[in-house]
Amino acid sequence: MASPRRAAPLAAVLVTVALLLGLAGCELPDAGSPSGASASASGPASPPPAPGAGAAPASSPTPVPSCPWGGRLDRPDRTVRAAYAVTGWFVLTTPDRCATRAKVQGAHAVGADTLVTFGTELSPASPADLRPGGDDERFAGFTVGGEDGYDHAVARTGGGAVRHVYTYAAKATFGDAALFCPGRDGRSTTPHGTYTWWLLPVEGGYSDCDSPSRTYDLVVAYSASTTDADAVLLADAERFGMSVYLGLPKPAPDPATPYVADDSYTQTLGGFTSRVLADRSARYGRQKAFAGVYQSLETGVFTDEATWAPNLRVYEMQHRIVGFRLPRDKQRVLVSPYADLRRGATPVAAVRPALQRIADTAAGTRMILAPQDGGGTGRVGVFAPDERDRPVRADLRGVAGDATYGAAYAGSTVTLYAEAARVRGATVWANVEAFRPPGEVGDRAPTDLATLDRQVALARPHVQKVIGYRWDDYLDASGLADAIAARG
Repeated sequence: MASPRRAAPLAAVLVTVALLLGLAGCELPDAGSPSGASASASGPASPPPAPGAGAAPASSPTPVPSCPWGGRLDRPDRTVRAAYAVTGWFVLTTPDRCATRAKVQGAHAVGADTLVTFGTELSPASPADLRPGGDDERFAGFTVGGEDGYDHAVARTGGGAVRHVYTYAAKATFGDAALFCPGRDGRSTTPHGTYTWWLLPVEGGYSDCDSPSRTYDLVVAYSASTTDADAVLLADAERFGMSVYLGLPKPAPDPATPYVADDSYTQTLGGFTSRVLADRSARYGRQKAFAGVYQSLETGVFTDEATWAPNLRVYEMQHRIVGFRLPRDKQRVLVSPYADLRRGATPVAAVRPALQRIADTAAGTRMILAPQDGGGTGRVGVFAPDERDRPVRADLRGVAGDATYGAAYAGSTVTLYAEAARVRGATVWANVEAFRPPGEVGDRAPTDLATLDRQVALARPHVQKVIGYRWDDYLDASGLADAIAARG
């Protein structure tokens, strides 16, 4: 989730890795590449597609019927074993069809009907990063027709210049719908992997091809696989009648201000977002399972808008592009801000105005506001009004202090969601944290079912839906999902 959340503990990571290694035997060869994919250096001559237009999603290869864990891809088990109150989960994507089936079927079995993915960062880089010896070996092999990829791009500026370089670790190769500026973008398939590249104007509209100053930023996306991990997830979600919110690309954080976006290249991020969403519209625009997008740049509940203004500018820009690029029935944006209601942090009086300001960035899309409940990080208290005098849960005292809930927190999850419910122009969900710290601030561990039940019970009266973070490690690999299923 947001930057304040740390990685899963080593044990959970090892379990997850072991699971995926065990399923690797059913991973299919690279297939399902987008229509029109080739080793050509430039994109199609056609103009950018209108919202909702484009070719139907590429046909999927015939799946292998069985998986190492005993399931059959041609026989989805749609049994709901426990209709738990958390009906959506954040998930990690993978091109492995067996691993995807395991998580989709598992989440569905405990009552989930919604899945949310994370976007990838559009990262500042340099020409040296695109050449042998670069720090990231994925991008160090960028060539076009055997020629140095950076030099090739510079030559395509028509005597202009490349200002900055950005890289993007893609989940699959991009289709032709993302390549709508002939001579300014292209795709290159090499033994090292597939590269898609764009020369994005540093001024003008987000869908423009030409720069009046002949100055461009070069964006290079890399994919080792031609199997589209998002398409694999959407196809399975469709089989189970579930909805998916796909993560938007996000900017890097400002080095000087943690948790706030580096908005020095918002123009370039906007041009790239326009191309990503044009591609998604062409691939998934007709799929019922594709419900909308997740705003991957998570922001805090703030007291001073000036500090967080870069995040809000990115929100407004990307949400406008969602409204232009995606079909009307896909123009939903899920946003999940985080709060800190410990004493001395954010006052309760600031919660609703900050959430309202975030909701106001909808730009005509349908916004879903799902504040993180803070119950796992300990930054928001999980207590009812009549529990203010109870001591803070032992594993959260390293975050909140050895005190009562009333002394440690200015507000609880009840406060947070009651304030959120008063926000205009947004549907309100809860995002509960299914993890806990191991006693001190640091890596997180899965929670227990009784604690998760409590988080859900306090949030539900104020929201329309409850989703949770995160399926792959805190629910599935930890065994918590099994505990939910066993309870029925």
